[in-house]
Amino acid sequence: MKLNRKKIAMGILAAVMATGVAGFTDAPQAEAKVDFEGVFDFEPHRGGRDARPENTLYSYAYAIENGATCIECDMQFTADGDIVMSHNPILNHEITRDANGNWIEDGKYDIRKMTVAEIQKFNVSKINPEVDYYKLHGQTRVDPEFAQIPTLEQLFQLVKKSGNENVKFNIETKSYPDPLMGTAYSGNADKKAFLTRFNELVAKYGMEDRVVLQSFDWETLMMEKQMNPNITLSALIEEEPSWGKSAESLRPFDKEKSPWLGGLDIKDFKGDAVAAAHSFGADIVSPYYGEISKNMVDEAHALGMKVVPWTVNDVKDMEMMYDMGVDGLISDKPWILRSFLEKKGAKLYPKHPFQSEYHLTPDHVEVQTAKVTGGADASY
Repeated sequence: MKLNRKKIAMGILAAVMATGVAGFTDAPQAEAKVDFEGVFDFEPHRGGRDARPENTLYSYAYAIENGATCIECDMQFTADGDIVMSHNPILNHEITRDANGNWIEDGKYDIRKMTVAEIQKFNVSKINPEVDYYKLHGQTRVDPEFAQIPTLEQLFQLVKKSGNENVKFNIETKSYPDPLMGTAYSGNADKKAFLTRFNELVAKYGMEDRVVLQSFDWETLMMEKQMNPNITLSALIEEEPSWGKSAESLRPFDKEKSPWLGGLDIKDFKGDAVAAAHSFGADIVSPYYGEISKNMVDEAHALGMKVVPWTVNDVKDMEMMYDMGVDGLISDKPWILRSFLEKKGAKLYPKHPFQSEYHLTPDHVEVQTAKVTGGADASY
């Protein structure tokens, strides 16, 4: 498919003008500073959750050691105005134990209403072997006895300590439109305060040219564009009804606008998520791998954007994505992804020996796990 870049650009501009979104009446030029230096974007998901405890300094050290291009990870905003690394806003009872070693009660502890000191008393080093999540992600892991939920600052400090000047960060603002996610996710963090703290830490550690900010909540990306236009932005996309209504971020067939898109209406873009993301200056589109097409990749490239799908754990799926020409892949199984990319001759950063207190051996447990159908490995 040969794309007419001029027609695409004119169509996008017309669509943006039609939206009337305040502050986004023209397509802004990308000012992102991250330079991927021609390497394939090899991203361990949550640091590599099938190898180490997810979103901990152990998984981040693992990603550093294994030559990750980006450490993919998640941020939550705490009650005392700081940022901790967690996929869920509520402490996940399947991976969290209290000071007495007991698995915690489901739904009891809301990170957004807790201080960092309170959060870091809990142990997230293992997965409860009695739950399905263990079958998905626990069998191949190497776990320590104790791991706390780290702060974003601790992640930056770890990378500085490692001396790895290559590794970058693909960090997600976990933000949930109220009341979309239901009562368990209500009470969303103040977005401006969240981003202000994020930018403070990025500036403090000199990470501006090493950070990608990603989100399903595009309003946080639009706000960041205004607060710091030098930050690379990645628009996350999912439109998977089998995961529940909250997992449909575009809503092309709904009468109302999607609450995920920061005031944009995907219908104004004829359902084209790439065009919608480009309209506010996103540099990367990051769709669920089951919803990607070659046309999407070609369109993004024609607009100067990269494509980095999530979460790809099977070699056949990696092959399909790679053949489409994607710019990176996010995977729970970094050892499988890196091996695949090496065989393909992809340009990668070298591995980075880093014998920190968070180094564990072996690399992973060699257990043959079946491919998960229905996307549960990606959505959970």
